[in-house]
Formats: sequence, structure tokens, C-alpha cells
Amino acid sequence: MKTIKVQKLKDEAFRKYGVYQNLLDSEGMKARTFPMGSFRPDLITLDFGNDMLPTISVCDITKPEKMEVGFLEYHSRTCEGILPLDDDVVIFVGLCTGELTADCIEAFYVPVGTFVKMNPMVVHGVQFPVHKEGAHVVCMLPGRTFHNDCTIRVIEREEEKAQLVL
Repeated sequence: MKTIKVQKLKDEAFRKYGVYQNLLDSEGMKARTFPMGSFRPDLITLDFGNDMLPTISVCDITKPEKMEVGFLEYHSRTCEGILPLDDDVVIFVGLCTGELTADCIEAFYVPVGTFVKMNPMVVHGVQFPVHKEGAHVVCMLPGRTFHNDCTIRVIEREEEKAQLVL
């Protein structure tokens, strides 16, 4: 099993996968938008493709014994947005060419309240709570993405999986 060290979320390291914004950081949001009092418009734009309606889903995640990558997915035509609500989380992302494998991924530590946009074709999967036994993560996608724009791979063999470490 491959071991992947979780990195701190930083612009230069994450830029190839998408963008992020801590939605609890008033000064950081103020720097990214024009002044409109306390309203911070258009911080991050998600391209959902032609005629797609955005949906809000919630992932109710449980802290596993170990952070193991055994499920990979990507969306060909649309980006995905995630927002941890009640705990920091670890995510993994990658740019795989050819077969979906854990060899192409990196892991990042995402503070609670930080919205992460993953670009189309970015490989990702389940998030992992850091401090609590469970957490809630908002997931933004076009409706029915899991039926019409989702390529997945379940990794069966232990030696092909990856373990994320803090």
C-alpha cells in the first residue's frame, strides 16, 4: 500500500486541481471581491456545463481507523465543490492519465469552512474527518451527475490502495 503525506492547503500546491476559499476568513474574502458591505459575491465560480442546475448534497462522513484510498472518481464535464461544515477534513485529488490509480493522487488538509472547487477531470473521493468521529460536508454538483458524468473505480487489491497520513 502506498503512503501519501497530507499537505497544508496552499494556492501553489492546489492550483492544478482547482481553487479554494475559507468562507470564515473575512479579510481573505474582502481581498478577493469588491466592497459591498458584508456581502462577498462571486468568490468562486463553478462551471456545471450546459443547462445544468446546481444541487446541494451533504456527505455524512465517519472517521475511519485509517485514511485509506480505495475509491476513486472524476467528472469529465463538470467541476465539484465541497465545504466541510463541522470539522476539518482531509481530501485527496489527482490528475490521472489513463487508468485510475492511487499513484496519481496528493492529499490536502482542508480547514472547516473552506470551500474547495475541484476542476473537471480531477480524481477525488471520500473526505476524512480530522478531529471528530463524524462530520458533514456540503457537496455541490449539477443534478444527476452521478448518473451522467461520473467515472469510478473501486480498488480491490490492498497493494493498489493508498493510506493518507497527517
